[in-house]
Amino acid sequence: MMDRLGERRWGVLAALISGGLLAVSRDTGHWGALVLVAPVPLLLHTLTTRHGLSLFGLAFVAGLMGEAGPMLFYGKVLPLIYAIAAFQALLFAATVLFARWLRATSWQFVLGYASMTAGSEYLVSLVSPNGSFGALGYALVDVLPLLQVASVGGVPGLSSIAAVIPAGLAVVILYPKQIGGWLAWGTPTVAALVYGVVALAQPQGQNVRIALLSNDHHAGWRFKSVEAPAIARQYADEIRALSPDRPAYAVLPEKIFVEGKGAASVAPMFQAVADETGIAVVVGYDEFIDGRQVNSARLYAPGKPVKTYLKRRMVPGLEREFSPGPGPLIVGDTGIAICKDMDFAPMIRGYGGAKLLLAPAWDFRGDARLHGRMAVVRGVENGFALARSASEGLMTLSDAKGRIIADQPSADGPRKLVGDLPLGPGATLYSRIGDLFAWLTLGLCAVLSLGRVFRAGWRTASRG
Repeated sequence: MMDRLGERRWGVLAALISGGLLAVSRDTGHWGALVLVAPVPLLLHTLTTRHGLSLFGLAFVAGLMGEAGPMLFYGKVLPLIYAIAAFQALLFAATVLFARWLRATSWQFVLGYASMTAGSEYLVSLVSPNGSFGALGYALVDVLPLLQVASVGGVPGLSSIAAVIPAGLAVVILYPKQIGGWLAWGTPTVAALVYGVVALAQPQGQNVRIALLSNDHHAGWRFKSVEAPAIARQYADEIRALSPDRPAYAVLPEKIFVEGKGAASVAPMFQAVADETGIAVVVGYDEFIDGRQVNSARLYAPGKPVKTYLKRRMVPGLEREFSPGPGPLIVGDTGIAICKDMDFAPMIRGYGGAKLLLAPAWDFRGDARLHGRMAVVRGVENGFALARSASEGLMTLSDAKGRIIADQPSADGPRKLVGDLPLGPGATLYSRIGDLFAWLTLGLCAVLSLGRVFRAGWRTASRG
């Protein structure tokens, strides 16, 4: 056994290693798979330390380091992100302590850490104005076999498997002869991998050609309303130039034009270009309807009346002037949602059955990959392909399994992304059963807690 000073030094080192790995695997880039090993050093310390208070502090530090990405991306425009990051770190520290409380048996440690991770994230998502933003499971978006778990358990399923694997690794490293630890780790991991491989082998749906258009120079309110007709003509010309590619849809970003309150209307121009080219066009507006300011996306289909979707979830603080819309818009097997809507898994389940979702968006440059990939997970959950056209972000085409068909960053100038996107199968098990898996993780937390309390009471009674 190491002495107390050695234990403390190892604890600090373990927290820094885990925190550093979490920082580069959560939210920030292409190394999401590292989240499967990132907590291992800290969890090894958790299994051996006798000092719960210092462990809580170390876990908080590691958790806060893991929130480096959001603090970097949003700190200057959304100062509240620092408080959110601190809360996320406290949640991580509480999860680590919960697992330590259950460590008397290896399988309970593994399942306790995983169920507490997924269950607590889910409860927060129910009340958070940012939905499931920041959930651990999003780090698995590039680990395609594991990503398919989202079609059964949603993000809580992803977070659970992202927690089971490192907790199991820590247990089998320290206690390689304990069968319970191997089973608690290996059973869900193997099941998730087998399910993922089978899901990825399923045949693709019919291809539909999609064009995404963007120009950051025209993002949001960077132009006066009097300039709108000229900008609309530029986009109309770009859509006409798409005719040789014969796309079914052209999707523009969020809030490109202002409609109402004296602004020059560009709507007739887009209906005309849709009728002329045969391309259905989706355009994002900041407009006024019945005295309410709304963030909308209009679908101009050739020879058909315009369909309008109103954004239902706003960016806290930055979009407080907008009124939310009433519900989803699905035309045939195609749905329309807008940017922040995609952070709310229960709401997007309302598109269950759609095979394609078109999403105008507007990001913050630095979070382009983070926010774009979160939307990709919604497609896996609900069985639809995704075409997301963002200002100051990523233009993304992804299939219903989360495979990126094509993506391209927007820029200060015209950008075009055209690709053939296979339609999704439609409704998944997750879109049918909802967040049942999340509630099961919460139930498991309760069962494990009761077992721990009864076991402690029985031991006390035996000693008496």
